[in-house]
Amino acid sequence: MLSGTADPEAMAASAPYVAAPATEPLVCHGAELLQIVYQIDAHARQEVLPPALHPVNPPVITVTVLRAAESDAGPFTLAETRVVCRSGARSRGFHVSGFVDGEEAARLLALRWGYRTRPAAVALRLRYHGAAAEVRDAGRLLLDARLLDPVPLAPADLQFTDSMHLARTPRGNRLIQVERAYDVTAAQRGRPALAAFEAAGWGEPRLRPSHPISAVSLTGDVVFRPVRYLCRADVSASEGTERIDHA
Repeated sequence: MLSGTADPEAMAASAPYVAAPATEPLVCHGAELLQIVYQIDAHARQEVLPPALHPVNPPVITVTVLRAAESDAGPFTLAETRVVCRSGARSRGFHVSGFVDGEEAARLLALRWGYRTRPAAVALRLRYHGAAAEVRDAGRLLLDARLLDPVPLAPADLQFTDSMHLARTPRGNRLIQVERAYDVTAAQRGRPALAAFEAAGWGEPRLRPSHPISAVSLTGDVVFRPVRYLCRADVSASEGTERIDHA
């Protein structure tokens, strides 16, 4: 099985410091979400992952935008990019970076779940004829993602993978397993379109979207769950997984 070849120490140099992973959930009522999945160039699929994670074939990324009009951290909109991978045999997404429109939420997501984000203008619009999301940083367009030609999707047909966030912790550099729960009230699938994706602006210029795969949107409640697992970034999940006891 192929493994990532990136240096965890170098990757963690700019990662958030998480002194105490989340012990309480972050609940977002009536949230909206758009997720776009694209295949990327294969040449760097190992170079963008730490050794604990394994690339998939074909290599793909997810671009997700979540708008929470009501949450425990106030209203916010989060855009993030992940590289789809495996941790052991389980499908995961390695968190590359993100942007948050909402100062309190950005602080909480970084301190408790290890989200690597910057402030930006993040917009998400869900309509009956599709969905659109944009990220702008000082007027610079970093993302223009769309769901076109939507058709209804049964909520039971949706499945999302957990994320792995590289962070600095008191135990050393660790991958935080970030889990979200979804109570979906309505969902659509459609044709994905990326009119703009500035990879360098997302902190990883080697991510070059090449072929569209899927797009889904939803409305419902989204919950960031308390953290249950950490994993060393330099060894496999079978050797480096650490369970967190919240007792």
